Amino acid sequence: MMNRLQFFSLMLVACMLFLTACGQTAPARNARLELAADHSLSAQRAYNRGDYHVALRQYEMALQVDVAVENIPGIATDMLNLARVNQMLGRQDMADAYLDKLLQDNALEYEKRYLAAAATQKSLLLLTRGDVSGARLWLEKASAWCVAECTLAGVIDNTRAAIALRQNDTEQALHWADRAASSSRSAAPLEYANALRYMSEARLRRGEFATALRLADEALAVDKRLGLPEKIKQDLLLSADAYEGQGDAEQAMRFRRRASRIVAR
Repeated sequence: MMNRLQFFSLMLVACMLFLTACGQTAPARNARLELAADHSLSAQRAYNRGDYHVALRQYEMALQVDVAVENIPGIATDMLNLARVNQMLGRQDMADAYLDKLLQDNALEYEKRYLAAAATQKSLLLLTRGDVSGARLWLEKASAWCVAECTLAGVIDNTRAAIALRQNDTEQALHWADRAASSSRSAAPLEYANALRYMSEARLRRGEFATALRLADEALAVDKRLGLPEKIKQDLLLSADAYEGQGDAEQAMRFRRRASRIVAR
């Protein structure tokens, strides 16, 4: 069964590519590029609803069109999103395959921001499998690629926090998650909530239950505004553990019951 840290990492993978969805945008587009963009938009809407199979088909169609006209930014975005959706469907091998197609493509030259996104996603996938050394390797590559026009600094810092938590290094986890929170507080609320969750988990492990509860509660407020069931559920479970640590079994049970009612699609 997937533990909480693995789930956090999966959710980071699932959400990080909202940042790259704009790769389909261009000042002027021909009919085929418009078609690819329509498929991509339909896919994103389906993904937001939790209709991952529909999202998968729409992203596949977008990729077919983008390949046909060699729309390189579109191809990169489509493959990143296909990796994301396959991961949500539990198809890790397919997710890996799409990432490798992007990272190992010797024919097309992709912008570094797309390579950074793929490397970060690969790092997180490896982390969910317990491969910490592999996760570190790919994260360093992502960091090297994350230069001009790269909006993944917060994601990379949160991934460093996740790696630190996997090694039970709460000091480093708090350092990187705090840095991610500082950089994303106003610009990227989704990433900000991810950082709050990592900090809450680290505080729980330190026995700092009141602080962990405050962080989980703040993350919950953000995730409710964003409408993210999977993350709301994790926020509630973090709060339950914090209450349990404080010796409040009644509140812990109440929060677990609230979490159990949420269907995380």
